[in-house]
Amino acid sequence: MLSINTNLSSLIVQSNLKLSTSGLNTAIERMTTGFKINRAKDNAANYAISTKISSKLLSYQAAQDNISMGLDMLTTATDSLELVSSHLSRIRDLAEQAANGTYGDDSLNAIQQEVNSRTAEINRIMANTEYNGISLLKPAGGFIEEINPLTESEAIAQGYTIIKTADDLQALKDNLSGKYILMNDIDLSGYNWTAIGTKTNPFSGELNGNGHVIKNLQVDDAAGNGIGLFGVIDGANVSNVGLENADINVQNAVGILAGAAEASIITNCYSTGSVRGAGWVGGLIGQITNATTINNCFSTANVTGTSSQIGGLVGRLDSSSVSNSYTEGSVLGKIFVGGLIGNSVGISNISFSYALGDVKADDNVGGLLGYLGDHKIYIDNCYSAGTVEANLSSGGMIGWVDADSDLCVVTNSKVLGKSENLDGIIIGGSGGTSIEVTNCSYISYYKNSGIEAVTTAKPELLKYTGDANCSDVRPFSYGNNKIGYQVGINSSDSSRIDIDFSCGISVNNIDITSEDSLSIIDDLLSKIKEKEVKYGSAYNRLESALESIGVSINNLVSTRATIRDADIAEESSEYIRNQILQQAAATLMAAANQTPGIVLQLL
Repeated sequence: MLSINTNLSSLIVQSNLKLSTSGLNTAIERMTTGFKINRAKDNAANYAISTKISSKLLSYQAAQDNISMGLDMLTTATDSLELVSSHLSRIRDLAEQAANGTYGDDSLNAIQQEVNSRTAEINRIMANTEYNGISLLKPAGGFIEEINPLTESEAIAQGYTIIKTADDLQALKDNLSGKYILMNDIDLSGYNWTAIGTKTNPFSGELNGNGHVIKNLQVDDAAGNGIGLFGVIDGANVSNVGLENADINVQNAVGILAGAAEASIITNCYSTGSVRGAGWVGGLIGQITNATTINNCFSTANVTGTSSQIGGLVGRLDSSSVSNSYTEGSVLGKIFVGGLIGNSVGISNISFSYALGDVKADDNVGGLLGYLGDHKIYIDNCYSAGTVEANLSSGGMIGWVDADSDLCVVTNSKVLGKSENLDGIIIGGSGGTSIEVTNCSYISYYKNSGIEAVTTAKPELLKYTGDANCSDVRPFSYGNNKIGYQVGINSSDSSRIDIDFSCGISVNNIDITSEDSLSIIDDLLSKIKEKEVKYGSAYNRLESALESIGVSINNLVSTRATIRDADIAEESSEYIRNQILQQAAATLMAAANQTPGIVLQLL
């Protein structure tokens, strides 16, 4: 049909011209960007896959940076240890030289001066070696607070009685108000130990561990009460002492450091091993009362009680406080059982502390505190990370708050453990006391579990504000100088490599005239070499992880290229084809537009 108003041939040419122009633009875009998928409309499924791969690649690249920094950190530590080793080797040469009988007093003094100078430099290196503000070569022993040991002459000048042997330590029971300091590590293997101090005649003096360790304390007295290294302390000050590999089994009021403590100060102490009893059982102290303070202390001991008031650090907390402290061992009991504290009464405080171990009991069980008996408890900046298992009244942080209590305040704290049958994620239950829970949270594991954050019989007494979710990142941590490297892109243990940087080197003044000076130096050199081997092994692991990540990156890049990259040869052919079609359409458009003019010939 020939018409004026409708030019069908022109419309056909216009449609094809648009298609060829669109194809030409697409080919130009693909060749200039190098991608055949530039937006979701190009291929929705492959666009999503490509985006996910790109996200993974960014994470792997961040992991590569993490490993590279870890390698630099290990190099820093290793280089510092090499310096320490060279100083110790020179000190050994000097000690070997001094052992020869051909040197007078002046010569020996000159040799000793160089030894003292190099010893001071070793300690300076150990104290100041750091990477990006992180101290790398902390002395071994696990003390939370750094210790500057007193020399024997300094200790005597300050009025201390020197303790060097197990018999010296046992003799504390003969003068319970004395001022004592350790000058050696003490091994109590096979020693028939009698706890220092009793309920009627407690230890009221001072013991400064001076950074030393008491090892292998063993007590087996199924009918005993108030037993540990100390039995009962009252008005005492105990600091800077570690108790390692203890094994204690008694009846009531039992802890590795002390069975009970009243109006005392316990600072910068730790315990490892195991402790068992019936009631009032703690990894460090069985019971603390009357304004006793525990600060910068920890226990990794496994704690077992057959009755009540069982805690990873303290069994019963009465009108006292615990701060900057933690536990790692498992806790097993019957009732009033907590990862850090079993039972709290009076007006007590727990701050900047945490519990990592699993907790299991029948009733009133909490990841941090098992039971609040009466009066008040204030918990601030704490977290629990172990699994809690109980038949009744279980909470991720606190098991049960009794009706006789006046107030329970929990602030800025987290529940990081995953437990299946909690009565309350933060607080398992309450008899009706006032509870204030502010800025507290828990892991997303519980988000859709149906478990309430705080379970209470009287909701009108509860004040709860929290974010209901938190990351697995712990707000703070202590312990040995263990550093974790994120070498993968997931949050699982397989994506982390932990390295303990703590180094068992604390060099006191070495007397070159002493008969055992060479053996002391050889022991230090042996520890240095052992640590260098561990650092070298860790370096190899990080290098292997770096290589593994490189393989993953190469494979992902190849996969993404297959999905997204444009084939330039194909796109250039499409470009030429659409360019020719566009030119042909433009030529035909001119002819098509002339078609209505034929009508004039008919008129």
